[in-house]
Amino acid sequence: MKDIQIEEKYRRQAEKLHRENPAVDAHLDLAGEVLIRRQLGERDIVRHHYLDDWKRGGFSLIVSSVFVENRNLSNGFENALQQIDALKKDLADLTEVRLVSCAESLKKAIAEKKIAILLYMEGLEVIGEDPELLTELKKQGISGASLVWSRKGAFANGCCRATEHRQVRGGLTTHGRNAVRKMEELSLFLDVSHLNDKGFEDIQAITERPFIATHSNSRSVYDSYRNLTDEQLRKLAGQGGIAGLNACKYITGSLSGNHLEMLCRHVQKELEIMGEEHIGYGFDLCDSYTTASCRQQGKQSSEAEDCLKDHGDAVLLTAALLQQGISQETVRKIMGENFLNYFLKILPETVQ
Repeated sequence: MKDIQIEEKYRRQAEKLHRENPAVDAHLDLAGEVLIRRQLGERDIVRHHYLDDWKRGGFSLIVSSVFVENRNLSNGFENALQQIDALKKDLADLTEVRLVSCAESLKKAIAEKKIAILLYMEGLEVIGEDPELLTELKKQGISGASLVWSRKGAFANGCCRATEHRQVRGGLTTHGRNAVRKMEELSLFLDVSHLNDKGFEDIQAITERPFIATHSNSRSVYDSYRNLTDEQLRKLAGQGGIAGLNACKYITGSLSGNHLEMLCRHVQKELEIMGEEHIGYGFDLCDSYTTASCRQQGKQSSEAEDCLKDHGDAVLLTAALLQQGISQETVRKIMGENFLNYFLKILPETVQ
């Protein structure tokens, strides 16, 4: 299927927006990829695989997940700490990029035109039933978490089993409710992407701080349990949250290659339901990670899943949104301002 063809005037407008305004990607499996590539003998991974594309896309903030694959869950907590350590080592000599964990350090990085990286746990299966381990993760630089990935956990259930289109039942457990309270006590932000519908309902009922969906789209545009219903999107916006636009073709529904068209359709639907201050970019670009993981396991890489070739291509998405008639002011908020404002408000002012 033919995709949106970007007109030159919108490309120029988008390039100017990305030069003059901060862009944010609220979800990238960076820490895990860095660990895998270091284990394979690579060094300077961020510099060689990401830095130029981040610069081309004008990114000021990348939110890196710490995601533990099923194959590593038996020693999941150790693997999570290894990911954090690997990323810190990889960034040690990279002056253009800075790890941040509070509002003060985020503001300072942006003022100094550095690319900030914020760490969070994508799933808390690695801490078993013990929310107190969140304190140790925070000491290691973790600023937020989702309760579970697409699997069953001690705190909650994922929206579906990975690769299966069927929802896992059951909401937050008692341990999960305790974990949410502990996260709020520690000023950790909460992500509901990958959570099932009952879990979302439970979170919405008990949280006192705004939560987000770092990489979830509109279920009414594409029927996947990984996406949010219209009512969930309304509730997310109503409590001050943001939905990050996922750029995986299995989440957008662009299986025939109409990637920009489908991304724009998700944004247009979410604008209708949520308003312009509750949408951001949360691309979940996975192809580079998958390539490294398959190489480590001696497997053939799977087909490409990303709707954007790299972070530099975020400019094309911004241009497509402009070409669809969305105003520059609204697009500026979506490409970075909304998530940036959220993190500046939700993070502790200084390191605690």
